Amino acid sequence: MSLTNWSIIIAVIIIFIFFLRLKNKSKKQALKKQEEEAKKKYQLYLKRFNDVSNLKKLEPQITKVAGTKYDNEDTGVNRQEIIKKTKEGELLMLLPDELNRFDSSAIKVVRLNDEQIGFLDMDISVEVKSRLKSQSLVEAKILKIYKEKDNFEVEIALQRYSRKLKQPL
Repeated sequence: MSLTNWSIIIAVIIIFIFFLRLKNKSKKQALKKQEEEAKKKYQLYLKRFNDVSNLKKLEPQITKVAGTKYDNEDTGVNRQEIIKKTKEGELLMLLPDELNRFDSSAIKVVRLNDEQIGFLDMDISVEVKSRLKSQSLVEAKILKIYKEKDNFEVEIALQRYSRKLKQPL
């Protein structure tokens, strides 16, 4: 091979590396922007509730998200596809589903980008709905994502707060 051919090959490799770095930088910037938007959305979500800074934390309640194997009725997107993009530790929003035809106390479990991954179990949703309606925050966070049979399942922790103030030290 001639020196010209080697020069062309090296130039192509350098250009290729440059574009790979540029692409990775763009991906990082997009992820950072998504994270910032999610934080803003969560802060906006928290404004719906009373301040919990003076309230006593109750023992977290661990529960499995129901209905993870179904499609979302409003978007048609399969919840399994959404769950594949979630991470353990991710914060979630709990939104009453007033128009649910199966359960008037239904609570949607929703990612900060508005993608629904399922519902709270019926036994828990009555209490949580009451708390949410009285502007009492119930925080939700993904503890574990695991495969059961052919479906991804999601276990979450619900952090509730006592209506009583913290005792002074």
